[in-house]
Amino acid sequence: MDRNTARWGITLIAVGVTAVMVLAFSLSVNFAPASASAIFAAPLCGSGSPPDYGFTYNLQQAHWTVDWQDYASEEAVTEVDAVLDRLDEDSIAQTMILIKSQDQVGNRVNCAVHFLRYMKLGQPAGERKDNGFVFLIVVEPTRIDVHYGVGLGLPALTAPELTALNRAAEDAYQSTDSMDQALLTLVQGFDTVARSKYGPLISPAPTSETINLPPLPSGPLGILTICGLLCMGILFLLFLMWVLNQLARRGITFNPSDFGSGGMGFPFGGGRGSSPRRGGSGSGRSGRGN
Repeated sequence: MDRNTARWGITLIAVGVTAVMVLAFSLSVNFAPASASAIFAAPLCGSGSPPDYGFTYNLQQAHWTVDWQDYASEEAVTEVDAVLDRLDEDSIAQTMILIKSQDQVGNRVNCAVHFLRYMKLGQPAGERKDNGFVFLIVVEPTRIDVHYGVGLGLPALTAPELTALNRAAEDAYQSTDSMDQALLTLVQGFDTVARSKYGPLISPAPTSETINLPPLPSGPLGILTICGLLCMGILFLLFLMWVLNQLARRGITFNPSDFGSGGMGFPFGGGRGSSPRRGGSGSGRSGRGN
């Protein structure tokens, strides 16, 4: 009787432990992923807080258009770069375009403004300080929704004009189903509007300094002075040849081409062939969005 009771007790304990383990496992499956996703999910664009507003982009980009890879061609993005490069070089506006799907964006107006601030767009100082600008293109299943954020240094760009640009880009996408066409319509219209308000800022050309050599005396004294200078030049050349000869005897050679091939090149690989980087260098101060 005692043995049966002990076996029954052991069986009950085993069943109870198994039930508790199954319950704990089911609870972990049901609740752990939800809590983890709530903790680690990135904030929607427009819902972040300073200083990074939830962005992780490099502040220097290969193109003025960001996150274009799933929506536009590189040819169109490069053509957009050409227009926006000229606007930046003329100190009219430093402009970027951000493309996001609708499920990545919260407050759309804030998203454009936050991206402008995060990328620090606009000149850091001078007459065109804070001339940053951002277009946000939100991709929906059958259409796009365009918004903008404008820097404090561009007060002449009015809401009606900029909103008309947004609608023109949306209509271009609706009629062609092409993000390329929407981008080109947007930047070409913006180039026209921005240049109608602000002219190129031309830096004053540096003035060349004139070096006035002392005049040589005339007559016999002038001839003696010229002869003296020629003699000094000949003596210097003879001395230089003697120094080079002494170095050659010691096995030390001098090759001027070394300075062009390795000695005076670009030691860190940046060089002139590196692709341009585009981004801001100012404070990114923005005044308004839409």
